[in-house]
Order: sequence, then C-alpha cells, then structure tokens
Amino acid sequence: MQTALAAMAVAAPAIYFSPWLWRRFRMSPIQKHAEAKRMLALTYDDGPSVALTQPLLDLLHRSAARASFFMLGRHARQYSGIADRVLHEGHDIGCHSDQHLNAWKTLPWESVADIDAGYRSLSRWVQPDGMFRPPYGKMTLPTYWSLRRRNAPVWWWTIDSGDTQEILPNPKQVADKVRRAGGGIVLMHDLDRTHERNQYVLEVTAALLEVARQEAIKVVPLRELCQ
Repeated sequence: MQTALAAMAVAAPAIYFSPWLWRRFRMSPIQKHAEAKRMLALTYDDGPSVALTQPLLDLLHRSAARASFFMLGRHARQYSGIADRVLHEGHDIGCHSDQHLNAWKTLPWESVADIDAGYRSLSRWVQPDGMFRPPYGKMTLPTYWSLRRRNAPVWWWTIDSGDTQEILPNPKQVADKVRRAGGGIVLMHDLDRTHERNQYVLEVTAALLEVARQEAIKVVPLRELCQ
C-alpha cells in the first residue's frame, strides 16, 4: 500500500505537467517543416501596445511581411484600435490568455478561467477555436484539456529572441540562428517596456527581415506555416 502511494506521489506531478511532452511532439515536426520549406514566422506576445505594436506594424508593412500576434485580453481591450489595425493589415491574432497567469504557479481552475477570459476579451478578433500560446510557454493537464475542448491549435516557438533576458543579446545573434536553421518560429514581445527593449525588438525584427530577404526565406503568419 505504501509503495503504491509513493508511486502515485511521484507519478501525479509528472502526469499533471506532462503537456511539456506534447510541446516537443508538436514543435519538432513543425521546425523540420519550416526548415525544409524555408519559412520564417515572426511572433509577438503580450501586446498590443502603443509604443511598440504600431512601429512594428509600420516596419512589417514596409517589407510587405505578415506576422502573428498573441494578445492579452486586457491589453486588447485597452488598445482595441491597434488590435483592429493588426487584423486589418493581414496579420494573425491569437489568444495569450487575459491576465498572463503561469499555469505552473496558479491553481488549475484559475488558469483555465484566465484562458476562457482571454478568448472572451479577444472575441472581436479571435474565433473560439483560434490559436493559442500559453503564457510563459507553460501548460498543465487542465489547461491542455480546456484547449482540446475548444479544438484550438497551440503554438510555441523554435527560436527565442532573448528580449526578456536581463542582458539583451546582439540582434545579429538571433538573425544568425535563423540563417543557420533556414527558418523557424521566433518569439518576441510587443508589450510596452523600456525604450531600450522596445528598440531591441524593432532591431531584431529588421535583422530577421533582412536575413529572410538575403536567404530567400519566406516570412509567413503561422496559419500558413503548415499549409
């Protein structure tokens, strides 16, 4: 009996946090496909914001490039006009929850409620089964099943721009990763932070667009990545 209880105590957390295996299972073939087809998806989390999303849209427009924006419901409510512009200019909009709760550090029903609230807040731009990116990339079985019930595709990333690191990398380092890989999904953030971080995201985006031009890599929104 004690052995069985001990085994359950070990297994329960592993099962609860097991969706990280799904992440590997889902993203590995997508990365291989992106490299084989020479495709690059630029993705931005946590927006929209006045200080960064709008300059990003200007930059993308000049390059005739489309990207994917995983918005927080609370920010979309605040800046609905910017969210309208994102959609109008042909970019993807996905749900990133409402309050950006970390599913690994939050009670399960609170995390699920945060996802549902995000879809409600974003209903003007995102369908109930629209794409989702987990806050911090973290999922548990309850959040996994809440998204399965919606039939919502979940997207992570294959290259991190490093824009949340304490010391920002050189934008060229990120561009070189894409150059070597020949494609992929790059994680960036378009919430309003310091001027230095906002500028870094713009510089990384410009460097990635230039690498894509030089290397004949097609910049696509996520909805076109697996077509």
